[in-house]
This record gives sequence, C-alpha cells and structure tokens, in this order.
Amino acid sequence: MSFTSVSFIIFFIIVFCLYWIARNKDQQNGILFFASYLFMGWLAWEFASILFALTLSDYFIAKKLDAETDAKLRKRWLTLGVGLNLGSLLFYKYFNFFSDSIQQLFALIGFEFSAYHIHFLLPLGISFYTLKKISYLLDLYRKTAKIENNFITFALYAAFFPQVIAGPIEPHRKFFPQLNQVRKWNADHFYQAWTLILMGFFKKIVIADNIKIIVDKTYQLGEPSKILLIAATLAFTVQILMDFSAYTDLARGFAYLLGLETSKNFERPYLALTPTQFWDRWHITFSNWLRDYIFFPVYRSLSRKYRNSKKYILLVIPPLITMLISGLWHGAGYTYLVWGAFHGLLIILYQALGLGGRWQPKTKASAFFAWLLMFVFIILSWSIFRASTLSW
Repeated sequence: MSFTSVSFIIFFIIVFCLYWIARNKDQQNGILFFASYLFMGWLAWEFASILFALTLSDYFIAKKLDAETDAKLRKRWLTLGVGLNLGSLLFYKYFNFFSDSIQQLFALIGFEFSAYHIHFLLPLGISFYTLKKISYLLDLYRKTAKIENNFITFALYAAFFPQVIAGPIEPHRKFFPQLNQVRKWNADHFYQAWTLILMGFFKKIVIADNIKIIVDKTYQLGEPSKILLIAATLAFTVQILMDFSAYTDLARGFAYLLGLETSKNFERPYLALTPTQFWDRWHITFSNWLRDYIFFPVYRSLSRKYRNSKKYILLVIPPLITMLISGLWHGAGYTYLVWGAFHGLLIILYQALGLGGRWQPKTKASAFFAWLLMFVFIILSWSIFRASTLSW
C-alpha cells in the first residue's frame, strides 16, 4: 500500500476519523497499533508476524535489561536482543544475495540443491524498525533511556505506519514522550501537514516517477554512451532525492495530522561543501544513528589504544567502517559496498586535508569550487549506487 495510492488515502481517512474520535491516548495508541499492523500485513501477513515476534522478544529483553543488576547478565541480554534483530535483518536482506554463491560452492563439492532453491521476500520496513529497536536496547543497556512498560506504546514505536516504508528513523527519546501524553486536535496540525503532503505528492508523482523512466531505460542498456550515462546519472541524482525526501515529507505530514511531530530527514544535501556536511544533511536520522551507534563507539574503542600512537588509525578506521555499514544497510550487492567505501574514503581524504565538517571557505570563489567538486563526487557515487553490477 503506497502512500500515493487511493487505497492508502481511504485507509488513512478511516484511521484519522477513528483516531480523533478516541477519548484518550491509550485508545489512540491502540488504533495506531492495529492500523500499523494492518498496513504492514497488507502486502503479506508474514511481514506483520515477523515484526510482532521480534517486538515481543525485544519487549521481554528490555524488561530484563532494566531490571537486571548483574553486568555480565545484562551484557548477555543485550547480545541476545541485538543478535535477534541484526540476525533477522541480515537473513532476510542478504540470503538471496548469497544464496547463488552458496549454491555454486556446494556444487563444487558435489551437492546440488537448485530444485530446492529458496528466495525470501524482504519484510516491509525491516531496515528501519531494526535500527530503532537496536538503538533502544543499546540505550537501555547504557542506562541513558527509560524503560517503556506499556507494550502497545513500545510496539507502536517500531511499527508506526507513516515511518515504516522509508523512515525517518525516529529517536525513541522524541517519540515515546509524545505517545505518552494526551493528544487533542488542533488546527496547527493541519497547517503543519498540508504543505508537506502537497510537496511530497508533487516530488514523488510529478518529478521522481517521471525521471525514473528515463533513468531505468538508460541503466538497462548494455553499454550506454558516456554522454547518455552522465545525463542519466544526473537525472538519478534528482530522482533519488525527490523520491526519498517525498516519502519523508509524506510521513511527517501524515504524522502531523495525527498530532505527532517526526524528525526532518533532509536539509539541502546537494549544497554540501564536504562529505561530512553531506551526511549531516542527507538522511539525517540514519546519519545520526550511524554516528551515535557505530562511529563514536568505534572511535572511542580505538582511541583508548591508539590515542598517543598511530593516530592515523583514528582517522581511517572509524569513518571507513561506518560508511561500509551504511553501504550494506542500503542494499545487498557489491555496488552498495563499493558506494559505502567510496564515501568512507572521501571523508578520510577531506579530513586528512583539514577540510572536516567545521571547515568553511574564506571566499565565495573557494566556496563555489568546493561545492562543485563535492557535487561531482556525489554524482559519481550515485552512478556506483545505481549500477546493477560492478562489471556494468
């Protein structure tokens, strides 16, 4: 059920009416909970079942993390919780990618199982709700988050239907307090929502979907000319921003109509002057997640060992690991891994040259050339991202 479909509009109108008829926050949360699982199961009931099973286990593990005082046992519960979520994501997202290689490997030693070759459909939203739940468990373990005792509220955080397709990856510190307070209809909800929804539909239907036709035809060619490839990649640079930001605008707009404020995810990313600035502006909630749960932990771990020697390790390893994980998160394929490595190396290069996130050009001319160079790098990275294979 796409946000731009008639069925979703009808679905949302029904949810909207029931939601604001509800007498209190518990009834409102219950309506959103059932609506979110109906939305998840619209394509396949297995999607909702997988999310519910993982959420139930996370709720139980979160309780254990909050109540347990023994450090070793708390670490074991955390490992179990992160392992279940991460394992599910890796299995569903990468099984199909590796299955062909596994099949060929077994064929070399005489085992054939092509007749029983299984492909799994990627559950809707698993890339987004997995990161939400992992961050919550990690913060509980660090004792920087408070336990959410209400199961419906906890489950709704992961399943909230406006965010499940393409984010944003809402921080639990921002979302739980909103779910736990009384929500009454206010005209400001409409005024905040309508421009986002209008722009979201325009970006998606008018711009992204029409550009996609040209991009897909070019990238399906065996050997397009360089001029055609450059034109198609420029078009894809527009398409991916319009497509992704459209879903974010729609998610924020529909959430506003329900009296909930969600995070901004894009802030003019193509005006960035450095790679760090780009990631501060592109898919902001995901970038913040990578910063807080990958980059900083890796940096702190390495700094304890290499603070006074081999400082180049601190310059190279944290951004490279972070961006490689970013690439793998975006998709199952070597192109995504190379795309992540490309951005990691860009960050390392700029940092080594003293052009980090806080760097600012001194003149308008230097600002223009800094922007132009960064924009060329962005376009080049999208050509890798969009390519079907590395050999292509």
